[in-house]
Amino acid sequence: MGKMVMQYDVKTPSPDADIEAMIQDIRNNLMEGFIMQEKVEIKPLFFGIKAAVCQFVTDEDPERQDQIENYLNNLESTGEWELSFISRL
Repeated sequence: MGKMVMQYDVKTPSPDADIEAMIQDIRNNLMEGFIMQEKVEIKPLFFGIKAAVCQFVTDEDPERQDQIENYLNNLESTGEWELSFISRL
């Protein structure tokens, strides 16, 4: 089975949120079968909101995208997110 990479821009929930803590929360609680790349780009957006550009590598399976998106939705430390890139490796 092949691998795929998914890139998400994960926004902080508020301007005063600690983006480094949010990134660590995403990394520490990641589900089995997903690997989060070490390098995370932080982009300033608007009104103090920032986005962490996170890349996740996992097995090529149609259900994996739903799993990571449900995971990001359920974390209290994250705000809105956007899928910015997906590709097979």
